[in-house]
Amino acid sequence: MPSIAWRDTREYYGWISRLFHWLMAALLLWQFAGMIAANLVGRAPWVAFMVGTHKSIGFVLMLLVALRSTWGLYNLSNRPPHDRGAEMLVAFGQLLLYLLMILVPLLGLTMNWASGKPLQVFEIQLMSGGREMEGLARLTAQWHVWMAWTLGVLITGHVFLAVVWHGLVRRDDTLKKMATRPDP
Repeated sequence: MPSIAWRDTREYYGWISRLFHWLMAALLLWQFAGMIAANLVGRAPWVAFMVGTHKSIGFVLMLLVALRSTWGLYNLSNRPPHDRGAEMLVAFGQLLLYLLMILVPLLGLTMNWASGKPLQVFEIQLMSGGREMEGLARLTAQWHVWMAWTLGVLITGHVFLAVVWHGLVRRDDTLKKMATRPDP
């Protein structure tokens, strides 16, 4: 059985792109599940654990999106092509996803800083708290929430397109390029 190349090809995404994609998908799912559970269930111990990891996972996601963006640009000419005619729409959707994946954690960092609290990532203090600025903290908190839910809607659309449109309607192997091994 052939191994998956570490770099992308015109037929498949390489293992590094796949690692970034699926790791970020799992971490984003964790983030959204924790916030949804907190709103539905309250602060049960298991929910408190999930919510307690929110800043740390958000920080990791911010680093991952920077690395993934750099890797994607490096491999841009090697990646599988998109449908003709839909290339501009796909590019816009991808750009919007990446912008929100960068903006949401940056708003979270700003909110944390403006609240005067230090930034702790997995119990390691990375940044001391700023001067408390209640107005800025409140504003960035609102934008963080709205942009996060907008990101969630876009991710849902991304999954819908990958599974339903490409997998069930068009049957064009788009999901296969990110989720399975190349054919021998």
